[in-house]
Amino acid sequence: MKSSAEMTYAAQTLGLTEWGTIRMEDLVKQIDIGVHDHEKGVAQPVRFDIEVLVSQANDFEDTIDDVLDYEYLEGTVQSILSESRAELQETIAKKILDRVLEPRTALAATVSLTKIEVMGFDSNLGCTLARIKRSGK
Repeated sequence: MKSSAEMTYAAQTLGLTEWGTIRMEDLVKQIDIGVHDHEKGVAQPVRFDIEVLVSQANDFEDTIDDVLDYEYLEGTVQSILSESRAELQETIAKKILDRVLEPRTALAATVSLTKIEVMGFDSNLGCTLARIKRSGK
């Protein structure tokens, strides 16, 4: 997630002239995920990348209370993973996307999951979900 093109598009769609993002990159967790029998019960490395477009308050102070903090992103991943096993990366990505957009200051987000070292493949496999929060929500 080296580019913020999605967040720039979201900011423009929302009519913002100033914006900020927070992101978490390259968080790798060993999780039991997959639809195939050979994947069930086997932990696989999955990389999580999250970027959130946040409203930029003009009057914020240099305190953690005035921003959406990074620990919230990692905590959200951990919380979702502890709830139940998922077969699809898209299921986990959607749950994370729903949760990271709950705070008032979160306006849009992208959530990417990537299976690393996939059995039977010579590549990483993943998905990205993105959403712009509708006004009033």
